[in-house]
Amino acid sequence: MSTEYTLSPAQFEKFLSIANSIESLRSLSEEEKEALIYKIHSTPYIDLMCDWAFKHVFGHNEENLKMLLNDLLPEKIEHIEYESNELDPFKGDDKQVIMDVLCHTQTGKFVVEMQKAKNDEFRNRMLYYGAASIYKQLKKGDNYNKLVPVYVICFMNFRLHHKTNQLVYRYQVREQDTSELYGNQLSLYFCELPRFIRPKKNMSPVEEWFDLLRNMHNFAVNPDHINKRFHSILDACYQPGLNDLEQTQYLRAMLTEDEKQSIGRAYYEDGFLDGMEQGETKGRAEGKAEALRETARTLRKMNLSIADIAKATGLSVQEIEAL
Repeated sequence: MSTEYTLSPAQFEKFLSIANSIESLRSLSEEEKEALIYKIHSTPYIDLMCDWAFKHVFGHNEENLKMLLNDLLPEKIEHIEYESNELDPFKGDDKQVIMDVLCHTQTGKFVVEMQKAKNDEFRNRMLYYGAASIYKQLKKGDNYNKLVPVYVICFMNFRLHHKTNQLVYRYQVREQDTSELYGNQLSLYFCELPRFIRPKKNMSPVEEWFDLLRNMHNFAVNPDHINKRFHSILDACYQPGLNDLEQTQYLRAMLTEDEKQSIGRAYYEDGFLDGMEQGETKGRAEGKAEALRETARTLRKMNLSIADIAKATGLSVQEIEAL
């Protein structure tokens, strides 16, 4: 595979028209939109922490998904069958359930999610997905012993608060005093990607997955340290290998509301570093303050709420409103 990935003039014009059609980006200048497009396409590999990319690699390829599940779960999975990732509502006014990937075997159901941006509803949403996957198993007249275990597996690009530091946190229903397991009807796996630190050698299968999922978009070529068994995933993530429709879908996914906060965070990181460099002659503190103000201006153009900007930059609401 080539280490170069550049956009043709026709591709760039097409992608710029897509950016211009997205409501949340209309307040950005042409230069800022161009910078976003080049940032997304500056690597030969797509970002697996994007929902579309994750579904592209694992939502249509049984072997890739089986390999992932077998490295995380205690049971050996020989065959999976995909299901519609959108569950029919129980009643007309029920909240819609749309998952990244939903599949089943003879012995269990599996919800697999990629969550790029942290939100306050995350824990409840994963529990709701699991409960919905249990509820939808039975029809009128079915015996309860027909229920099969449900596994909700979420890869997250953020940390939750825990008492320990580990890569995967596994939750099940247990008796409060004795920790006796109620049953295996529902298991939630939280895989917190930022907790991964690449060891010098001898990565476990789970560590290999964390490395791949977190760093795929940074790979310039097939890196030597990546196990050969992952080459089918590298192939699926190779941007020049995407057809026109897939390239369009990926770009749109990276630029839509779901990804906007993550892109904004990248602006923050870049703006902070640029501001620190420019501010060296004025003093480190003043340079840092100017970097934060410039980041806040950019995030306001992207229509993020003042409260979210305050959390991202540490500036007060009054400071942000005054910009």
